[in-house]
Amino acid sequence: MLVFAGFFPVRVAGTVTQPVFAASRISLPGLPAASGAGAGSELAARAMPLTIVAPSVTGDAVLSAQNATDAARQTLLLQQQEGQGPERPAQQTDRTAIFLEYKVQNGDTVSGIASRFGISAKYISWNNVDILSDVDTLAPGMTLQIPMVEGIVHSVRFGETVTEIAARYDAKARDIVEFRANGLAGDPNRLREGTLILVPGGRVVPLAPQAATRPAPTPTPAPAVVTAPAPRVAAAPPPAPVPAAAVAPAPASAGGWVWPGTGPLTSPYGPSHPLGIDIGTGYGAPILAAREGTVTFAGGNPCCSYGYHVIIAHDGGYETLYAHLSTITASLGQKVRAGDIVGYSGTSGRVTGPHLHFEIHRNGTTMNPSAFLP
Repeated sequence: MLVFAGFFPVRVAGTVTQPVFAASRISLPGLPAASGAGAGSELAARAMPLTIVAPSVTGDAVLSAQNATDAARQTLLLQQQEGQGPERPAQQTDRTAIFLEYKVQNGDTVSGIASRFGISAKYISWNNVDILSDVDTLAPGMTLQIPMVEGIVHSVRFGETVTEIAARYDAKARDIVEFRANGLAGDPNRLREGTLILVPGGRVVPLAPQAATRPAPTPTPAPAVVTAPAPRVAAAPPPAPVPAAAVAPAPASAGGWVWPGTGPLTSPYGPSHPLGIDIGTGYGAPILAAREGTVTFAGGNPCCSYGYHVIIAHDGGYETLYAHLSTITASLGQKVRAGDIVGYSGTSGRVTGPHLHFEIHRNGTTMNPSAFLP
């Protein structure tokens, strides 16, 4: 049975169930409070504290709450990675991008663009071939790739692992697999060869200069000059020497190197062009493997930097890169010989005209291609 005392119902008979909400134990600002006098059936002027009896909580409920908290924390981290934080220039959706494509405007500088996107200027230089600093001219309309967070856009090689990539850029493997745009969902086994990923926090690690080792390849050719004709003889016996004849205009050095393309040397290796050389091949010219090896990358993004490019691994820790292609004919894991066609020159990536950008690396260190080519 309920009896109304003022505004509050009071149970005067029957069994009280939990939780208890007793009118005799509540006070409201500006109103007289109920007291314990009169068995809770009278209102008095004295204020009494509010008592709430909470239901019992099981251990499972506590674990569930902890899981919900972890999930919320992970959601916030993902939003920051996706560019939804206040410091990011734009929001991402569903399958996020690893970098933005930015078209250079009049008056733009490397440092100015970096400041606009909240990253260090070195991450623009590291992610865009031939962009070194503000001394480089940024032509209006040129497209740059701006990483979504400070990191390195990496071409995943054939047989490469997340651990190897992290070590290459002094980064953390966990950051690579947990960065949503890479599509790995925390699983390093989902890394796909021939794709581009972003290495958050990565940097171009200065390696021990190997310039001193350059004389080493030079002495090797001299003693081997006598054996140089041997490879040519081996190429002649096949019944189809016609393809070999196409390579003949670019004879191999004693170390087995051939020119990857035909044309004038438009940009030599040097302080202003420290990554490799440019060869004015014209558009659609065949691009050749500079040495026998295995194709470890064939792909890229035509918008920026290297564009469509091919990477080949060679014996002795050497690696060659062929950039700005219009068409790629090589495939991942393919074994190639010096002079085999791997693609055709073009204008993909950051270019001012059709040409081949060619690089040689040894154990990760950039080398001068002219020291190897015949």
